[in-house]
Amino acid sequence: MAGRRTTGSVRKRESGQWQARLRDPADGRLVSLGTFQTKAEADRVLTLALADQARGAWVDPSRGRITVEEYGKRWLADHPQLRPRTYELYEGLLRLHVFPNIGRVEIGKLTPSAVRRWYAGLVAEGRPGATTIAKSYRLHAICATAVADEVIVKNPCVIEGGGKERAPERSVVTAAEVWALADAVDQRFRAMVLLAGFVGLRKGELFGLTRARVDLLHGLISIAEQYQQLKDGRLVLGPPKTEAGQRTLAIPPPLVPELERHLATYAGPPPDGLVFPGEKGGPLRPHVWQVKWDKARRSLGLPGLHFHDLRHVANTLTAASGASTKELMHRMGHASSAAALRYQHATRDRDAAIAATLGDLIKPKPASITELRPPEAGLDGA
Repeated sequence: MAGRRTTGSVRKRESGQWQARLRDPADGRLVSLGTFQTKAEADRVLTLALADQARGAWVDPSRGRITVEEYGKRWLADHPQLRPRTYELYEGLLRLHVFPNIGRVEIGKLTPSAVRRWYAGLVAEGRPGATTIAKSYRLHAICATAVADEVIVKNPCVIEGGGKERAPERSVVTAAEVWALADAVDQRFRAMVLLAGFVGLRKGELFGLTRARVDLLHGLISIAEQYQQLKDGRLVLGPPKTEAGQRTLAIPPPLVPELERHLATYAGPPPDGLVFPGEKGGPLRPHVWQVKWDKARRSLGLPGLHFHDLRHVANTLTAASGASTKELMHRMGHASSAAALRYQHATRDRDAAIAATLGDLIKPKPASITELRPPEAGLDGA
C-alpha cells in the first residue's frame, strides 16, 4: 500500500522494498529517491527531500549522474564566445589536470573533500606550476554553472583562494637597459622594444598594431586588436580579451621621433599596413621575433629576461610618475585594480625607503651650548 502525498509518495514494490518518489517541480515528473527495506526509511528520505524542495535546495538526483568530464566538455561547448586562445587554454587545463583525476566522477557525487584531495594532489606533485594549478581551479566556474543549471545543489569547490593566481616576481631592468635592448635588437624591431618598455604594450598588441592606430600628430596610439597564435600555428586577429584592453594611450614624447623613423622605414604601406610586419609583409610570427629577442637579451647578459618583463618596466615607471589606480588600469589595459595596486604598493615601499634615508641625513646631532652659541656672546646675543 502506498502512502500518498501532494508532491511525493511512498509505495511498496513487488520485491517487498519501499520506494520513495518526489514530484520534480520543473517538469512534474515523479522522480525516484531510491528503494528501502522499511517504510520508515522511505518516509524519512521523502520528508528530507520535501524539506529541501521547500527551501529551494533540491534537484533531481538523476541530473547529477553526468560525469565531470562529460559536463566539462558540455560547458566548453556552451561558451562559444571564448576567444580561441582562451578556449585552447581551458580545454588543455581540463584535459591535462582535471579529467585524468576526477573526470569519471559523477558531478552529483563530487564532494568538497574530493575536490580538496584533487587540488592537494596537484600541489604535492610539484607540477604543473602554481599558476597553472590556480587556472585549473576553473573547475569552480564549471560547478557554478552546474548549480545554475540545477544539475547539482551546491558548488563543491570551496577552497579559499584556490583560483587566485599569484604572479611570479618579474625581472626588473632599468630605463637605460630598455634603451640598450632597443639598440641591440634588429633595428626593424627597435620601436617594438621601446613601446613594450615605456608604453606597456603586450606582444600580441604590437603584432596587431597598424598605421591607422598610430597618431603621431597628437602623440596617441590606439589598441583595438591583437594577434594570437594557436597551437596549430594559425595566427588569429581579434579584439583584446577584455574591453579594458581596448584603449588609447599617450606616447611619451621621446618615442615620437623613434616611431616616425620606424614608420618611414619598416612599417607596411599606408593606411592600414602593419607597424611591425614580417619580412614578407604579413603578420610577424612569434618564433621569428623570439630569435631576434634572444639574441638581443643575451648580448646584454640578460638571458632570463622575458619580453613581457618590459611591460613590467612600463607599469613601474607609470606608477612612479604618480598615476592613480584608474590611470594605471587604463594604461595597463586591465579591468581589475589588483595589478595596478601592486605597482602602487611597490612605489610606496620605495618612497618609504627614500624617506628613511632622508631621515638619516637630516637627523639632528647632539650639540653643546657652546657649539650653539659662542662663549663670548651674551645671553642676548650681543
